[in-house]
Formats: sequence, structure tokens, C-alpha cells
Amino acid sequence: MTSWDRRDRRRQAKVQDAALARQVRDNLAPASPYWASLIDPIGIAAGHLTRVAELSAVPAVGERDLCPDGDPSGAAQLVLQVSEAGYARHADGPALRQALRRRLTRPAAYARQVQDAVRPVSYHLGGLALPLPIASTRDDLDVIARAGARAWAVLGLTADDLLVSALPPDGALAGFALPYAALGAGAPAVHAGPDAAAEALQVLPATVLAVADAEALDGLGRLPATVHTVLVTVDDTDVAALAETARVLRLWGPPDGRWLYAECPEGGRGAGLHTYPDLEVLETIDPASGEPAPAGELVLTQLGVRGSALLRWRTGAVHAGFAIEPCPGCGRTVPRINPDIRGSALVAPVQLDAGAVLVDLRAVAGALAGRPDLTGWRIRVRPAAGGESSIVDVSISPAGRPEQAVAGAVADIEAAAGARAQPVRIEAGLSGGAIELTP
Repeated sequence: MTSWDRRDRRRQAKVQDAALARQVRDNLAPASPYWASLIDPIGIAAGHLTRVAELSAVPAVGERDLCPDGDPSGAAQLVLQVSEAGYARHADGPALRQALRRRLTRPAAYARQVQDAVRPVSYHLGGLALPLPIASTRDDLDVIARAGARAWAVLGLTADDLLVSALPPDGALAGFALPYAALGAGAPAVHAGPDAAAEALQVLPATVLAVADAEALDGLGRLPATVHTVLVTVDDTDVAALAETARVLRLWGPPDGRWLYAECPEGGRGAGLHTYPDLEVLETIDPASGEPAPAGELVLTQLGVRGSALLRWRTGAVHAGFAIEPCPGCGRTVPRINPDIRGSALVAPVQLDAGAVLVDLRAVAGALAGRPDLTGWRIRVRPAAGGESSIVDVSISPAGRPEQAVAGAVADIEAAAGARAQPVRIEAGLSGGAIELTP
């Protein structure tokens, strides 16, 4: 059987179509009112969404479609609602036969098998402007470990490598998925975090170090001679200058995803991030129009996982498109994401007194568009001092009393900007109807 990373494009498409049909038929349609509500109105029955080519009829959605009021608890709609009966109806043949045998002879083992498949046991925090909890079942964690083992192999690492991770324990994807990558590869690992990584490097013969960026690496001092690979989770070219004796390779995944993509050491940065076409469908759309585009916002459909299900999910990550020819470095045939990844221009980083917050400009526009006390409005983004954050100005034209219009708009903008997760200071100038999210 051809390996996952050596299939030709025709075989990749066949595997994807079959996996998509199973995901929609067995998971999304029967166990997700949210996704069913998006599929049904466009006339695609669960049994007929069987090919990736049909996916474009489903609207691409993101966190602000799911949580329009800025309340991240709306992420619960992503979690599949699978009952024991639903599991029995839709489990694949081998798993179902095993479950039925256990049900008759080992009821406790049967209950564990069902729970492993349907009950979320782990979460990480995705989201851009919202802290969006993404749930995984026990069986999902096995898939995440399998994908992680693939990334480990793409990186050129083996079970003999020892990882020290200095990634912060903040619940984000990198810190969540990297332990499963080492576990799936059978490699020992110490997830020390930024505070204890230096001590771990002193007492362990680490060969691999994971850091968030150049600043974190600089704080660890001179690397031990045993470290031959530094993994970085952001696009930070300064790391290469600091890691004088080690190769630097990038790991990245969209915040709401479950696994990480890796660069191969043979191709390095230019080869791009290797993906897993049998576990997902990746598309690119224009961030403004939502139409398919050769470069733009990355859209993710995950296959073969339960917990939080993602179908044509807008990640907010903007890239320059996919490379689909075999990798010039390692020869793998999987699509690769251009490594120049940035945030969407529709999400502005604003530095506030309580810290940085990402403001989704689409959500702010949506909060203003439905207000009857406004005759017009304008959103303007300008760089703050230093250029690393932004100032968002909202100008409004009140239809009636400006004080009431501004007060109502302030409340709506606070909710739309994620005020429930991060306090936002808004200064309102009543004379001109101006509202400014200031640094």
C-alpha cells in the first residue's frame, strides 16, 4: 500500500472523497444540528455530499459566524452530539463488530469504547479574536498523535530524539499538539515551558528544542552541543541567527486545527509546510468575498475526527497558495502550504491597557450594520506607535440623538471586539460621533 505521503494526486483525491463522504454521512449530518443547518438549505443531502468538488456549495464560516455576539461559548455548537445509538449506527464495520462483541461479553469495555469515540476529553484554545475552545475525544487524540508522528518524520526526527519544549502552557495549538507528535513518534519529551527549559537542557541530552520565537530562544542562552534541531512555531527568521549550531525548522497549524504541519530539512523554508490530505481538505478563498482564490485565507475541513467538527472553516490565516508538485527536498507528494503566513487584514491587533487583543473588523461592521439609529458608519485602521499593533477608528453618523447612538454603538462594539474575553477601552467623542479603540 502506498504511504500517505507518496500517493499521486488521483489517489489523494479518491481517498479524500471517501473520507469526506464518511465524515458528512456518519458524523456531521446525524450528530451536528449546526452543520446540518448549513448543508440542508442548499439541497445537498447527507448521502450526496460525497466529493470534495461539491464542498464549495457549503458556505465557509468562522468564529464570528459561530459567535456573532462575541461569546466564545457558542463554540459548543461545533461539538458533535453522538449518542450510544448514534455510535452503533455509524461506526465503521470493524469497530462496530468489536463493540457488539464487547457489549455481550464485557459491558465495561464496551462502554469505554463508546465513550472513547464520542465523549470530549481534551480541549485546546483556538480562535483569533476569541478564545475558542476546540474539543477532542479520546479517539481524536489517537488521530492527532498519528498526524504528529507524520510531522516528526517530515522534520527528519526519529524515536531516538529527545525533545525539550519551551512552549508556553497557554492552551494554544502548538503546546497542545506537540506532545502528541512526540508521543506518536515514540520519542521521549519534556514539556518544561519557558521557565524550566534552561534547567531541562542542562540535565538532559536533548537533541530537539521547541521555542515560540527568537526572544524565547535568546532567553535560554547557549544551546548544548547535543541539540541539532530547533523547532519554531512562528515565522521568525531571527531564530536561525541565534541557533548557530542547530538547524531551524518550522511547525505551524491554524489555531482551530488539531495538528501541526512541518518543514522538511531537505527543502527547508522554501519547500513549505507538508499537509495530510487523507485527514483534511484545505482550500483557499478571498478573505473579503469568500470566493475560491489561488492565494488568500486558508479554509479547513477536518476528516475522521469527532469532538469539535470543522467543515469549510475559515482559519483567518492568509497564505500565498499551495505547492502541489512533489517536494523538491524530500520528494513527498502531499500539498504544501506556502510558509509566508500572516493574519487576515480583516483582523486587527490592538494593544490595550490589559494586553493585546485581536479585533475582527467584520464583527464590528456587523454590529453597526443593523443599528436603526445610525445613517452611516466607517471603520479605519491605522498603525500605532512602533507598528506592531493598530488603532481602530469607527466613525458614525447618528440618525437621532448622538449621545444615545454613541452609547449604543459603544456597547455593541465592545461585544463584537471580544470584550467578554478581554476588556476594551473605548473613547467616544460625542461631537463627531467618533469611537476609537486606542492603545
